[in-house]
Order: sequence, then C-alpha cells, then structure tokens
Amino acid sequence: MAIRLPSFSSTRGFDRRVWTLFYGRIISSLGFSVVMPFLSIYLHNELGISMTIVGMVLLISAVVGALGQIVGGELADIMGRRKIMIIAMAARCLMFLALAYVISGGADIFVITIMVSLSSLAGSFFEPASNALIADVVEPKKRLEAYGLLRIGGNVGWTLGPLLGGLLSMISYPFLFIISAAATGTVSIIVFLFVAESISSGARRQKLSLRDLGRLRNDHRFLAFCLISIPLFMMFGQMASNYAVFSTEIIGITNAEIGYIYAVNGLMVVFMQFPISRSINHLRMTKAMAAGSLLYAIGYGIVGLTPYIGVGLPHWLFSPGFLYLAMCMFIVTMGEMVVSPSSMTLVAKMSPESERGRYQGMYGLVSNFGFSAGPFFGGLLFDAFTGDPIFMWAGIGSFGLLAALGFLGLGRRIPEKTDRIDED
Repeated sequence: MAIRLPSFSSTRGFDRRVWTLFYGRIISSLGFSVVMPFLSIYLHNELGISMTIVGMVLLISAVVGALGQIVGGELADIMGRRKIMIIAMAARCLMFLALAYVISGGADIFVITIMVSLSSLAGSFFEPASNALIADVVEPKKRLEAYGLLRIGGNVGWTLGPLLGGLLSMISYPFLFIISAAATGTVSIIVFLFVAESISSGARRQKLSLRDLGRLRNDHRFLAFCLISIPLFMMFGQMASNYAVFSTEIIGITNAEIGYIYAVNGLMVVFMQFPISRSINHLRMTKAMAAGSLLYAIGYGIVGLTPYIGVGLPHWLFSPGFLYLAMCMFIVTMGEMVVSPSSMTLVAKMSPESERGRYQGMYGLVSNFGFSAGPFFGGLLFDAFTGDPIFMWAGIGSFGLLAALGFLGLGRRIPEKTDRIDED
C-alpha cells in the first residue's frame, strides 16, 4: 500500500482558523528549526564556548521567554488572541534580523545572549494565544486531535528546517537567521489577513491584575501538574543543545547528518501523530503522559551507548553511530507524540473558559523554564562526563523517569472527568 500523508478526515469540521494556524506552524517551525539546532553548534564549535556556558545562554533566553509566556497569556485574555499573535511574530522577525546582523559582525557572547533572549521573549507571546484560540473554537472531545494537528504542522517545518539549516550552516550562520526572520514575518502577515478573533469583547478580562494572577496558587492540582512537567521539559531541551553537540563533536557525524536525524523526528510526527492521538483518546491523560515521559527517558538514556555501537564495522552510506542515534530519536519522538498533545489538552480541560490564556501562559512559563533548565543541567553533565557518556546520558534520562513517576501520582488526585478526553 502506498505511503501518503494522513487524510485528516476527522478534522474536516474544524474551524478555518485551526487550519490557518496549522499552515502557519509549518512556516514558523521551519524558520525556528533552521537555526536553533545549529546555534549551540555555532557557539561551541565556532566560538569555542563551553557547553556549560552554552547551556547558560539558553537558560537565560528561555527564562526570559517563560516570563513572556505568562504575560502573553494574560494579554491574550485582555487584548484578544489575534492581536497578540500578530505582534509576537512581527517582533520576532525583527529580532532574527538583528541576530543575523550582530553575528555577521562577529559579536561576542554577551550581545548574542541579549539578542537571543529578546527573540525568545517576542516568540513566547504567540504560544498561549494560539493554544487559547484552539480551546475557544474546538469542542472538547476534538481538542486532542486539534493540538495534534498543530504539532503535525510544526513538525513538517521541523523536518525541512534542519535539513536546510545543516546545508546552509556550512556556508553562513547569519543567513540562517535571515531565513528565520522571513518565516516569522510571513506568519504575522498570515494571521493578520486570515485569522479572525476568537473571543468576544464581552468575554475578555478588562485589565492585567497580578492579584488575579495570584489566584492560580489556589488551583493546587494545576500547580502540581506544572511542577511535575518541569523535568519532562528538561528532556525536551536536550534535542537542540546537548544531543546536537554530542552527535557532531563526540560521535563525529556532520551537520547535514544531524539534519537528517531531526528529519526523522519531523516525519514521524507528520505520519504518526494522528494515529497515536486516536489510540490514546480513551486513556487518562496523566497515564499517557507518564508513558510518554518513560519513552523519553529510555530514548535519551541509551544515547550514551553510541560510542560503543558498531566499533570496527564498515561505514556504508551511513555510519553505525548515525543509525543508532536515529534509532534513539525514534524512541524519543514516540514519547513526544504521546506527551505534547496530551499536555495541551489537559491544560485546556483544567482551565476556566475566561482564563484559558492565563492557564496556557502559566503552563508555557513552566515549559519554557524546564526547556531552558534542561540545556544548562545537561551542559553541566556534558562537561563533567565528556569521557564517560553513559553517565552523562543516564543522568539526562533520569529527568524523564522522575516526570513519569510524578504523573502517575498526580493521576490519583485529578478527577477522572478532567483527566479523560472522552468525558466532559
């Protein structure tokens, strides 16, 4: 039987705005993935910066982005989803252009850190607004598939971006940022032209209030969910930092080959996300997230065996190390396809209608914090265990094991009606 793209037959009734965001995700993800996997390689291999400092750069930028997530979620409830998405992508376009300029001029790490952080801040406003829009226009029973659809769009771009970036990085790193700027600017225009507002003026909150934001501390189950998610997102953060540098510097594969491995991740999501979303639709989301976290732990935990795979074997089209790393990526991606739409769906079910942006923003803050802490702690492990990668990657894999245990415990505290997709 011929292989073809998913038919999306169950999504034909989606609001047109969902499909517009789907195509926008393809473009924005392509622009993001053209540059981000190779930023760590550039800083470490080209500028000679230690992986601990590289992790610190990503930590600072993502902490700034995390703060932007919560502000962006608040503003999405006040100003509307559409306006925030337009502003976020336009601002990020300008930041990518600025990064291209400063890198071409040989800027030092301090300037690059500031510009990357500003780019993260601009982009962080987009996610809570777009996720809240999905919750606004999609009925609860179909949200898992809607968030899965956006992930497919993102991974179509993620498939193409690293392939393109791996080739172009051999020519010019600044040019990668120009492509990212063009992509994010295009998304801003698409939202401006084709996305109507999803929340009425009467349903919006009237002002930004830190006191109202503080009410989230009373939602203990949601806060517990956020805290448990931190080590999970620390796993997410390895892909564009330690995994890329380990593969190129320690294992010796090329930038183009790391692009091929990232393409495995993207293609798997394109072809497999919908079947997996449907297969977990009947499960409690906390159990699904525990299973996905465990797959993450296994996939990253066994990366440390790569130097010992295929020693002495001939290198045909691809080396044994490359093929083994691709297998590890396969396992990691299986975990990703279970975890990502499940988490967004659970956040949507836990949040009151008038506070969807706030809840998505808070979860975005937590995810960015974990995503940023991951490269930092992973960088510490990288520098400490460069000569002993088994310990390095076992330590990284322990983040996923910790998250899996946490989600199983949380499932006992969340009502089944909230924890299941097919109950409302």
